[in-house]
Amino acid sequence: MGDKVRRIIWLQFLISAVISLPLLALYGATVGLSAFAGGAIGFTTSLVYAWAMSAPPGSDPKVLMRAHWRAEFAKLGLTVVLFAAVLILWKEVAPLPLLLTFIATLFAFWVALLMK
Repeated sequence: MGDKVRRIIWLQFLISAVISLPLLALYGATVGLSAFAGGAIGFTTSLVYAWAMSAPPGSDPKVLMRAHWRAEFAKLGLTVVLFAAVLILWKEVAPLPLLLTFIATLFAFWVALLMK
């Protein structure tokens, strides 16, 4: 996993913490933990993508494309499974903080594009 990928995942974790910690302090455990769960879905699925995307340097473009599609489907599938698990198993979850923090972690990719 390259440094840029690590930076993006670390940024996603920081975004999750920066959003969920104040919510925890202001609104309590359910809201704060719901927000962090949404962020955790974001950075966990990015980790899975990075792991599944790994291909030897200099690989044939077809190999890289297959690795990308495999990684993208793994990420999408895990995202669906994790959201379903949280929503089914955690009856008190606060859905709005869960979803909004997940969305905020997606912006880490755009921020990373702007960073040198």
